[in-house]
Amino acid sequence: MNRGKVSLVSFCISAAIVLAVSAHGRAQIVTAQEFSGRATGINSTITTNGTASSVISGDTCPLPARGGTSTVTTSGILIPTVLGSGTIVSSTSGSGITSQSSSSVSDFILRAGGWQIRATNVSTSTQGNYCDVSSPACSGQTSITGLTVTDPSGATVPITVSGAANQVVTLSGGAGTITFNERASGAGSLTVNGMHINLTVGGSVYNVVVASSYSDIVCPGIVITPAQVNISGRVRDPNGTGLSRVIVSIANSSGEVVRSTVSGPTGDYTLTNVTSGQTYIVSGSLKSWSIAPRTINLLDETTGFDLTATPN
Repeated sequence: MNRGKVSLVSFCISAAIVLAVSAHGRAQIVTAQEFSGRATGINSTITTNGTASSVISGDTCPLPARGGTSTVTTSGILIPTVLGSGTIVSSTSGSGITSQSSSSVSDFILRAGGWQIRATNVSTSTQGNYCDVSSPACSGQTSITGLTVTDPSGATVPITVSGAANQVVTLSGGAGTITFNERASGAGSLTVNGMHINLTVGGSVYNVVVASSYSDIVCPGIVITPAQVNISGRVRDPNGTGLSRVIVSIANSSGEVVRSTVSGPTGDYTLTNVTSGQTYIVSGSLKSWSIAPRTINLLDETTGFDLTATPN
């Protein structure tokens, strides 16, 4: 028996831009190109003698590509003596650069061939912010309280929900499995199912998903507001020691040097007032040393753009 509360928050990061971007970034996406999302409270398919019967409750239906908000609240017995719940609240929305969904199922109960599975509450949520240039990410959360599972003999089955993603618990006698915090992710999308029950008992197959949240988002190109920004870093030797008196230059795509400076005593340099929204080549020059140039798509204030020098 597990009557405690188990929750998990996880993050998946998309390496959209490998660049240091400040909190006041001038590189931004005003709105997503397309949204997708859906939340369902209970999605059940029971197959008996080859005939399948499906029931779904608390379904927001798919979110339109243009975004918006859809919320549904419901409750009740779905299949008499077999499947039911208390209040179900499901919601999905998309606007700006965020897509999010959530589902909460209270007083869930499934009776399947002598097995009984109950939970006071099963909740999930997903959120995608892949269009956030400075910190593209998605997150998902699962919470399960008051879980009890009893077998056909009436004995309580001890189950500890660990909070780990895709935790599978195998029931005795080959009856089936329960997967907690079931997760699937893709490019810009995340699906979280609070519980996924698969039982085969008494000639029937029970496939029941409880509290499912799905979010997806498609980002357009980056919108750049040109501005004068700085780029800084350090010129180092192969051992990491800074080199002073290095002439550091930044050139545009036409090869024209737009700014130059000289590195300080510890190898630090700063190129000031460089126009963002363009691609540049940063290079260094020091007698008896070779310094590999680096290319940068300059979107905003940039730090830690180091150069490496090797002795000739």
